[in-house]
Amino acid sequence: MLTDLCQLGTDETAAPAAVFPSASPNVSPNWRRLDYLAHGNPRQRSAHALLTAGVWDALAAQCSDMALVSTLAIGLDRPGSDLDILCQHPDPAAFAATFAEQGWQASAKGDNIWLLERVFPCAADSGCDNRIVSWPLELYVTPAPIETLNGWRHLTLMAALLERFGDVFYQEVLRLRLEEGLKGEAAMCRLLGLAGDPYAALLTLEGRNLAELSWQPPSRDDIHTSTGAMTPAAHCSSPVVSTTSATPVCPVSTESPTPTS
Repeated sequence: MLTDLCQLGTDETAAPAAVFPSASPNVSPNWRRLDYLAHGNPRQRSAHALLTAGVWDALAAQCSDMALVSTLAIGLDRPGSDLDILCQHPDPAAFAATFAEQGWQASAKGDNIWLLERVFPCAADSGCDNRIVSWPLELYVTPAPIETLNGWRHLTLMAALLERFGDVFYQEVLRLRLEEGLKGEAAMCRLLGLAGDPYAALLTLEGRNLAELSWQPPSRDDIHTSTGAMTPAAHCSSPVVSTTSATPVCPVSTESPTPTS
């Protein structure tokens, strides 16, 4: 049974709830899983159908470790969002060469990191949502442990914040994503009043007690008349979520630096 899932959404929401592995203080989310996607919203179910139709197994046969770190994992993706996958491999260049022969577009990103990209169609008989024609995949290949990468760390923090503040916070983040084109990190940092580069600002919450953070939902008028900045995050040294104790070795985030359309 799936007993360690967080579910977001209510009967009043426009779409079935998004689900993701729990990010509670006593349970670390496991982004290596795919099973929870089958119980989520239509886009999560569509991605699950595609990945479990053979794509994930084909990659896993070559990778020593893998994780899906797309915003889809927490139901904050939007039309056109990629499925971002972290892959640990001892020789990323050799891996890239092998998959380039299979139709992937490969590019070196420096520091022994390779990016592989490919668009997969959603076959009618695969269980994909019929409103979704295809899924773009981005595979980040590195010899580094995947839990030390920023993609894993950002996603874990965002999941913890969603679990901390619940569905209203989720809906506000999603609104900023869809209406203003913000990245998930940028949307959450705006709502929490975290200034500066959102990719770095979000990581300042590692090791801090998220239970002591405060956030006030805006009124409907505030949404249209302000930037939506909320109460700044409170400083506390008591940890509630720890994504990794290691220093990040690769600036792989949950999404590419520029918003997708």
